[in-house]
Amino acid sequence: MMQWKDLSYLTNQFILRYCLIATNKGVGNMKTGKIKCTDGYLDISKMILGAGSFGSELPKDLSFEMMDRYFQVGGRAIDTGRIYMAWVHNGASKSEKTVGEWIRSRGVRNQITLITKGGHPEFRNITYSRLAPECIEYDINTSLAVLGVDYVDTYFLHRDDENIPVGEIMDVMDQLIKDGLTRSIGASNWSIKRILEANRYAIEHGKTPFTVSQIQWNMAECKREDLLDKTCLCMTKEEYEGYRNTDIPVMAYSPQAVGFFSKYLISGEKNLSARARVFLTEENIKRAKKVDEICKKIGCTPAALCIAFITCNPVDGYAIIGNSSMHQMEDTLTALDLIVEPDVIDWILE
Repeated sequence: MMQWKDLSYLTNQFILRYCLIATNKGVGNMKTGKIKCTDGYLDISKMILGAGSFGSELPKDLSFEMMDRYFQVGGRAIDTGRIYMAWVHNGASKSEKTVGEWIRSRGVRNQITLITKGGHPEFRNITYSRLAPECIEYDINTSLAVLGVDYVDTYFLHRDDENIPVGEIMDVMDQLIKDGLTRSIGASNWSIKRILEANRYAIEHGKTPFTVSQIQWNMAECKREDLLDKTCLCMTKEEYEGYRNTDIPVMAYSPQAVGFFSKYLISGEKNLSARARVFLTEENIKRAKKVDEICKKIGCTPAALCIAFITCNPVDGYAIIGNSSMHQMEDTLTALDLIVEPDVIDWILE
Protein backbone atom coordinates (compact mmCIF):
# COMPACT_ATOMS: atom_id res chain seq x y z
CA MET A 1 0.00 0.00 0.00
CA MET A 2 1.32 3.44 -0.89
CA GLN A 3 2.48 5.62 2.01
CA TRP A 4 2.06 9.35 1.52
CA LYS A 5 3.61 10.77 4.68
CA ASP A 6 6.40 12.12 2.48
CA LEU A 7 4.81 13.56 -0.65
CA SER A 8 8.18 13.68 -2.40
CA TYR A 9 7.41 10.00 -3.03
CA LEU A 10 4.75 11.21 -5.43
CA THR A 11 7.22 13.18 -7.50
CA ASN A 12 9.95 10.56 -7.40
CA GLN A 13 7.87 7.47 -8.15
CA PHE A 14 4.96 8.65 -10.26
CA ILE A 15 4.52 10.90 -13.24
CA LEU A 16 2.16 13.79 -12.59
CA ARG A 17 2.87 16.43 -15.21
CA TYR A 18 1.15 19.77 -15.21
CA CYS A 19 1.21 22.32 -18.00
CA LEU A 20 -1.00 25.39 -18.21
CA ILE A 21 -2.79 25.36 -21.55
CA ALA A 22 -4.52 28.75 -21.23
CA THR A 23 -1.78 30.48 -23.21
CA ASN A 24 -1.68 27.83 -25.93
CA LYS A 25 -3.28 29.40 -28.99
CA GLY A 26 -2.76 26.47 -31.32
CA VAL A 27 -3.70 22.82 -31.22
CA GLY A 28 -3.14 21.38 -27.75
CA ASN A 29 -1.97 18.01 -26.54
CA MET A 30 -5.38 16.39 -26.56
CA LYS A 31 -5.18 12.73 -25.59
CA THR A 32 -7.13 10.42 -27.88
CA GLY A 33 -8.45 6.89 -27.82
CA LYS A 34 -10.29 4.54 -30.14
CA ILE A 35 -13.82 3.17 -30.13
CA LYS A 36 -14.93 0.36 -32.41
CA CYS A 37 -17.36 1.27 -35.17
CA THR A 38 -18.79 -0.38 -38.27
CA ASP A 39 -15.88 0.58 -40.52
CA GLY A 40 -13.01 0.19 -38.07
CA TYR A 41 -12.37 2.59 -35.21
CA LEU A 42 -13.36 6.11 -34.26
CA ASP A 43 -10.46 8.29 -33.14
CA ILE A 44 -11.99 10.10 -30.21
CA SER A 45 -10.76 12.85 -27.90
CA LYS A 46 -10.24 11.79 -24.29
CA MET A 47 -11.92 15.05 -23.27
CA ILE A 48 -15.34 15.22 -24.92
CA LEU A 49 -17.22 18.52 -25.04
CA GLY A 50 -20.61 18.19 -23.36
CA ALA A 51 -23.18 20.36 -25.11
CA GLY A 52 -26.20 19.75 -22.87
CA SER A 53 -26.76 23.43 -22.00
CA PHE A 54 -25.80 24.89 -25.37
CA GLY A 55 -28.31 27.28 -26.88
CA SER A 56 -30.47 27.48 -23.75
CA GLU A 57 -28.85 27.99 -20.33
CA LEU A 58 -25.70 28.93 -22.24
CA PRO A 59 -26.53 31.40 -25.02
CA LYS A 60 -25.60 30.62 -28.60
CA ASP A 61 -22.65 33.03 -28.76
CA LEU A 62 -21.04 31.56 -25.63
CA SER A 63 -21.75 28.04 -26.87
CA PHE A 64 -20.00 28.83 -30.16
CA GLU A 65 -17.06 30.35 -28.27
CA MET A 66 -16.69 27.18 -26.22
CA MET A 67 -16.84 24.94 -29.28
CA ASP A 68 -14.29 27.13 -31.05
CA ARG A 69 -11.92 26.99 -28.07
CA TYR A 70 -12.34 23.24 -27.68
CA PHE A 71 -11.60 22.72 -31.38
CA GLN A 72 -8.60 25.05 -31.13
CA VAL A 73 -6.91 22.91 -28.47
CA GLY A 74 -7.41 19.74 -30.46
CA GLY A 75 -10.82 18.57 -29.22
CA ARG A 76 -12.78 16.65 -31.83
CA ALA A 77 -15.75 15.02 -30.03
CA ILE A 78 -19.04 16.66 -29.03
CA ASP A 79 -21.74 15.01 -26.92
CA THR A 80 -25.39 16.07 -27.07
CA GLY A 81 -28.82 14.44 -26.71
CA ARG A 82 -32.40 14.88 -27.84
CA ILE A 83 -33.78 15.28 -24.32
CA TYR A 84 -31.35 17.98 -23.19
CA MET A 85 -32.97 21.14 -21.83
CA ALA A 86 -36.46 19.83 -22.60
CA TRP A 87 -37.23 20.71 -18.98
CA VAL A 88 -36.51 24.40 -19.68
CA HIS A 89 -39.04 26.69 -21.39
CA ASN A 90 -38.25 26.68 -25.12
CA GLY A 91 -35.17 24.57 -24.41
CA ALA A 92 -36.16 21.38 -26.24
CA SER A 93 -33.74 20.46 -29.07
CA LYS A 94 -31.67 23.63 -28.50
CA SER A 95 -28.53 21.65 -27.72
CA GLU A 96 -28.60 19.58 -30.90
CA LYS A 97 -29.66 22.59 -32.97
CA THR A 98 -26.79 24.72 -31.67
CA VAL A 99 -24.20 21.99 -32.21
CA GLY A 100 -25.46 21.40 -35.75
CA GLU A 101 -25.32 25.10 -36.59
CA TRP A 102 -21.76 25.38 -35.31
CA ILE A 103 -20.60 22.33 -37.28
CA ARG A 104 -22.10 23.70 -40.50
CA SER A 105 -20.80 27.23 -39.93
CA ARG A 106 -17.26 25.96 -39.39
CA GLY A 107 -17.38 23.25 -42.07
CA VAL A 108 -15.97 20.60 -39.74
CA ARG A 109 -18.44 17.70 -39.92
CA ASN A 110 -15.78 15.24 -41.10
CA GLN A 111 -13.44 16.31 -38.29
CA ILE A 112 -15.90 15.88 -35.42
CA THR A 113 -16.97 12.71 -33.65
CA LEU A 114 -20.64 13.55 -33.20
CA ILE A 115 -22.45 11.83 -30.33
CA THR A 116 -26.13 12.03 -29.46
CA LYS A 117 -28.66 10.06 -27.46
CA GLY A 118 -32.30 9.00 -27.53
CA GLY A 119 -34.76 6.67 -25.85
CA HIS A 120 -35.11 8.89 -22.79
CA PRO A 121 -38.51 8.92 -21.02
CA GLU A 122 -40.58 12.08 -21.35
CA PHE A 123 -40.31 14.27 -18.24
CA ARG A 124 -44.06 14.35 -17.77
CA ASN A 125 -43.93 10.57 -17.27
CA ILE A 126 -40.37 9.69 -16.29
CA THR A 127 -41.19 6.09 -15.40
CA TYR A 128 -42.68 5.31 -18.83
CA SER A 129 -40.07 3.55 -20.98
CA ARG A 130 -39.34 4.79 -24.49
CA LEU A 131 -37.26 1.91 -25.83
CA ALA A 132 -39.89 0.50 -28.17
CA PRO A 133 -38.69 0.33 -31.81
CA GLU A 134 -40.90 3.23 -32.89
CA CYS A 135 -39.56 5.45 -30.07
CA ILE A 136 -35.91 4.74 -30.86
CA GLU A 137 -36.46 5.26 -34.59
CA TYR A 138 -38.39 8.49 -33.99
CA ASP A 139 -35.70 9.86 -31.70
CA ILE A 140 -32.74 9.22 -33.97
CA ASN A 141 -34.50 10.58 -37.04
CA THR A 142 -35.57 13.67 -35.11
CA SER A 143 -32.01 14.18 -33.85
CA LEU A 144 -30.54 13.87 -37.33
CA ALA A 145 -33.02 16.42 -38.67
CA VAL A 146 -32.30 18.90 -35.88
CA LEU A 147 -28.54 18.43 -36.14
CA GLY A 148 -28.76 18.77 -39.92
CA VAL A 149 -26.67 15.66 -40.61
CA ASP A 150 -27.22 12.30 -42.32
CA TYR A 151 -25.63 10.23 -39.56
CA VAL A 152 -23.97 10.46 -36.16
CA ASP A 153 -20.77 8.73 -35.16
CA THR A 154 -22.12 7.26 -31.93
CA TYR A 155 -25.74 6.86 -30.91
CA PHE A 156 -26.56 6.10 -27.29
CA LEU A 157 -29.70 4.84 -25.67
CA HIS A 158 -30.05 7.37 -22.86
CA ARG A 159 -31.74 5.00 -20.40
CA ASP A 160 -32.42 1.30 -19.90
CA ASP A 161 -35.57 -0.66 -19.13
CA GLU A 162 -34.63 -4.03 -17.68
CA ASN A 163 -38.18 -5.27 -18.26
CA ILE A 164 -37.45 -5.36 -22.00
CA PRO A 165 -35.36 -8.32 -23.23
CA VAL A 166 -32.00 -7.18 -24.57
CA GLY A 167 -32.64 -8.97 -27.86
CA GLU A 168 -35.57 -6.72 -28.73
CA ILE A 169 -33.45 -3.64 -28.15
CA MET A 170 -30.34 -4.87 -29.95
CA ASP A 171 -32.35 -5.83 -33.03
CA VAL A 172 -33.50 -2.22 -33.33
CA MET A 173 -30.04 -0.76 -32.68
CA ASP A 174 -28.50 -3.07 -35.27
CA GLN A 175 -30.98 -1.80 -37.84
CA LEU A 176 -29.86 1.79 -37.17
CA ILE A 177 -26.35 0.68 -38.11
CA LYS A 178 -27.57 -1.12 -41.23
CA ASP A 179 -29.56 1.97 -42.28
CA GLY A 180 -26.41 4.11 -42.02
CA LEU A 181 -27.83 6.38 -39.32
CA THR A 182 -24.94 5.82 -36.90
CA ARG A 183 -21.46 4.31 -37.08
CA SER A 184 -21.49 2.86 -33.56
CA ILE A 185 -23.94 2.30 -30.72
CA GLY A 186 -23.62 2.78 -26.98
CA ALA A 187 -25.54 2.36 -23.74
CA SER A 188 -25.99 5.25 -21.30
CA ASN A 189 -27.01 4.50 -17.71
CA TRP A 190 -26.95 0.75 -18.30
CA SER A 191 -25.21 -1.60 -15.87
CA ILE A 192 -22.11 -3.38 -17.15
CA LYS A 193 -23.90 -6.67 -16.50
CA ARG A 194 -26.76 -5.65 -18.79
CA ILE A 195 -24.37 -4.35 -21.47
CA LEU A 196 -22.50 -7.64 -21.52
CA GLU A 197 -25.80 -9.53 -21.73
CA ALA A 198 -26.83 -7.38 -24.69
CA ASN A 199 -23.49 -7.92 -26.40
CA ARG A 200 -23.68 -11.68 -25.94
CA TYR A 201 -27.04 -11.63 -27.71
CA ALA A 202 -25.64 -9.44 -30.49
CA ILE A 203 -22.64 -11.68 -31.12
CA GLU A 204 -24.71 -14.87 -31.03
CA HIS A 205 -27.22 -13.44 -33.53
CA GLY A 206 -24.86 -11.62 -35.87
CA LYS A 207 -25.90 -8.16 -34.66
CA THR A 208 -23.86 -5.07 -33.83
CA PRO A 209 -22.81 -4.92 -30.15
CA PHE A 210 -22.51 -1.89 -27.91
CA THR A 211 -18.94 -0.60 -28.14
CA VAL A 212 -19.09 2.15 -25.50
CA SER A 213 -20.85 3.01 -22.25
CA GLN A 214 -21.77 6.32 -20.64
CA ILE A 215 -22.46 6.73 -16.91
CA GLN A 216 -21.83 9.18 -14.09
CA TRP A 217 -18.23 8.68 -13.04
CA ASN A 218 -15.80 10.77 -11.05
CA MET A 219 -13.38 10.58 -8.11
CA ALA A 220 -16.21 10.58 -5.56
CA GLU A 221 -17.70 7.44 -4.08
CA CYS A 222 -21.21 7.08 -5.47
CA LYS A 223 -24.19 4.93 -4.56
CA ARG A 224 -27.09 4.72 -6.96
CA GLU A 225 -29.67 5.10 -4.18
CA ASP A 226 -28.18 8.51 -3.34
CA LEU A 227 -28.65 9.93 -6.84
CA LEU A 228 -31.36 12.56 -7.23
CA ASP A 229 -32.37 11.00 -10.56
CA LYS A 230 -33.01 7.33 -9.85
CA THR A 231 -33.00 6.50 -13.58
CA CYS A 232 -29.29 7.33 -13.76
CA LEU A 233 -26.38 5.02 -13.02
CA CYS A 234 -23.05 5.88 -11.40
CA MET A 235 -19.70 4.15 -11.20
CA THR A 236 -20.01 2.05 -8.05
CA LYS A 237 -17.23 -0.26 -6.85
CA GLU A 238 -19.02 -3.17 -8.51
CA GLU A 239 -19.40 -1.37 -11.84
CA TYR A 240 -15.76 -0.26 -11.73
CA GLU A 241 -14.51 -3.80 -11.23
CA GLY A 242 -16.76 -4.93 -14.06
CA TYR A 243 -15.25 -2.40 -16.45
CA ARG A 244 -11.72 -3.25 -15.37
CA ASN A 245 -12.42 -6.79 -16.55
CA THR A 246 -13.73 -5.75 -19.98
CA ASP A 247 -12.47 -3.67 -22.90
CA ILE A 248 -15.57 -1.46 -23.06
CA PRO A 249 -14.69 2.26 -22.98
CA VAL A 250 -16.62 4.55 -20.64
CA MET A 251 -17.62 8.15 -21.33
CA ALA A 252 -17.95 9.81 -17.93
CA TYR A 253 -20.58 12.47 -17.38
CA SER A 254 -20.22 14.72 -14.32
CA PRO A 255 -16.48 13.89 -14.21
CA GLN A 256 -15.89 16.80 -11.83
CA ALA A 257 -18.61 15.64 -9.43
CA VAL A 258 -20.63 18.81 -10.16
CA GLY A 259 -17.88 20.85 -8.50
CA PHE A 260 -17.83 18.93 -5.22
CA PHE A 261 -14.05 18.75 -4.82
CA SER A 262 -13.36 22.29 -6.07
CA LYS A 263 -16.00 23.91 -3.88
CA TYR A 264 -15.49 21.76 -0.80
CA LEU A 265 -11.76 22.48 -0.74
CA ILE A 266 -12.42 26.23 -0.96
CA SER A 267 -15.28 26.71 1.50
CA GLY A 268 -16.35 23.37 2.94
CA GLU A 269 -19.97 22.40 2.51
CA LYS A 270 -21.28 25.96 2.59
CA ASN A 271 -21.45 26.56 -1.18
CA LEU A 272 -22.27 23.05 -2.36
CA SER A 273 -25.27 22.74 -4.66
CA ALA A 274 -28.01 20.20 -4.00
CA ARG A 275 -26.47 17.92 -6.62
CA ALA A 276 -22.99 18.26 -5.12
CA ARG A 277 -24.28 17.52 -1.62
CA VAL A 278 -25.00 13.99 -2.78
CA PHE A 279 -21.24 13.47 -2.49
CA LEU A 280 -20.93 14.95 1.01
CA THR A 281 -19.98 11.76 2.83
CA GLU A 282 -17.19 10.74 5.17
CA GLU A 283 -15.49 8.76 2.41
CA ASN A 284 -15.58 11.65 -0.05
CA ILE A 285 -14.28 14.13 2.51
CA LYS A 286 -11.34 11.74 2.96
CA ARG A 287 -10.84 11.67 -0.81
CA ALA A 288 -11.05 15.46 -0.96
CA LYS A 289 -8.12 15.68 1.46
CA LYS A 290 -6.10 13.40 -0.81
CA VAL A 291 -7.03 15.54 -3.81
CA ASP A 292 -5.91 18.63 -1.91
CA GLU A 293 -2.53 17.03 -1.11
CA ILE A 294 -1.91 16.08 -4.73
CA CYS A 295 -2.99 19.45 -6.12
CA LYS A 296 -0.80 21.41 -3.71
CA LYS A 297 2.20 19.24 -4.45
CA ILE A 298 2.07 19.56 -8.23
CA GLY A 299 0.32 22.92 -8.57
CA CYS A 300 -2.81 21.83 -10.41
CA THR A 301 -6.47 22.50 -9.65
CA PRO A 302 -9.02 19.97 -8.39
CA ALA A 303 -10.99 20.49 -11.61
CA ALA A 304 -8.00 19.42 -13.70
CA LEU A 305 -7.19 16.45 -11.48
CA CYS A 306 -10.80 15.25 -11.76
CA ILE A 307 -10.46 15.11 -15.54
CA ALA A 308 -7.07 13.38 -15.49
CA PHE A 309 -8.47 10.80 -13.08
CA ILE A 310 -10.80 9.73 -15.91
CA THR A 311 -8.53 10.15 -18.94
CA CYS A 312 -5.59 8.31 -17.33
CA ASN A 313 -7.66 5.62 -15.64
CA PRO A 314 -6.95 1.88 -16.02
CA VAL A 315 -10.52 1.75 -17.35
CA ASP A 316 -10.55 3.29 -20.83
CA GLY A 317 -12.17 6.56 -19.75
CA TYR A 318 -13.30 9.67 -21.62
CA ALA A 319 -14.36 12.76 -19.66
CA ILE A 320 -17.40 14.70 -20.87
CA ILE A 321 -16.60 18.26 -19.85
CA GLY A 322 -19.33 20.81 -19.24
CA ASN A 323 -18.64 24.34 -18.03
CA SER A 324 -20.80 27.40 -17.47
CA SER A 325 -18.14 30.01 -18.33
CA MET A 326 -14.96 30.40 -20.34
CA HIS A 327 -13.05 30.83 -17.08
CA GLN A 328 -14.23 27.42 -15.91
CA MET A 329 -13.44 25.94 -19.30
CA GLU A 330 -9.86 27.21 -19.22
CA ASP A 331 -9.44 25.66 -15.77
CA THR A 332 -10.72 22.35 -17.11
CA LEU A 333 -8.43 22.51 -20.14
CA THR A 334 -5.37 22.61 -17.89
CA ALA A 335 -5.94 18.86 -17.64
CA LEU A 336 -4.75 18.43 -21.23
CA ASP A 337 -1.14 17.81 -20.18
CA LEU A 338 -1.83 16.30 -16.77
CA ILE A 339 -0.92 12.64 -16.47
CA VAL A 340 -1.82 10.54 -13.44
CA GLU A 341 -0.32 7.10 -12.95
CA PRO A 342 -2.65 4.16 -12.10
CA ASP A 343 -1.12 3.73 -8.63
CA VAL A 344 -2.07 7.30 -7.76
CA ILE A 345 -5.62 6.62 -8.93
CA ASP A 346 -5.74 3.48 -6.80
CA TRP A 347 -4.54 5.48 -3.78
CA ILE A 348 -7.32 8.04 -4.21
CA LEU A 349 -9.85 5.20 -4.24
CA GLU A 350 -8.42 3.32 -1.22
